[in-house]
Amino acid sequence: MGSLPVTVAGFGSSGAYALNGGMVTRFSAATKATPEMMARVGIGDSAFQQQMRIAADPNAVDPAVTARSRAVQAHTVFRQGGQVVAAVWRDGQTQMSNGLASRLDWSALERQTAALSDAQRRQVIAAAIAKQLGGSVQVQRYGDSGAAPTRGAVIDEQAAANRAVRGGR
Repeated sequence: MGSLPVTVAGFGSSGAYALNGGMVTRFSAATKATPEMMARVGIGDSAFQQQMRIAADPNAVDPAVTARSRAVQAHTVFRQGGQVVAAVWRDGQTQMSNGLASRLDWSALERQTAALSDAQRRQVIAAAIAKQLGGSVQVQRYGDSGAAPTRGAVIDEQAAANRAVRGGR
């Protein structure tokens, strides 16, 4: 399917295009934003400006989303040799190395936990991770309430450990 230049009655060569069997589409020039239009969309608003910066940069991350994610508390943290190797978060997400993740039968876990509550599901997933890691794992269970390390604190701990392994780089 291609696009073909067309002639529209009364417009001569209009710069309009139609796909085979499609409707004629005319491209219009961009509209210059007036001060009234800019005020209406809140161009002077810092939140609007922040969203525009995020939208313009595909690698940008919304700081509010990042803060909420980092604030999620741990349900269970797994350590080997003093290093965090996996975690189950209270929001139901998991964090682990690809090697560990690939050893878990996620399809079976999904079937097994489909009818369970979120709290029960986190328990089953934590048990499956502990089983895969074996006897050398230190399991810190925090459950669904009370004080627990946040995702941000655990990520920062992992980053510091990684820097130490690399000689501070």
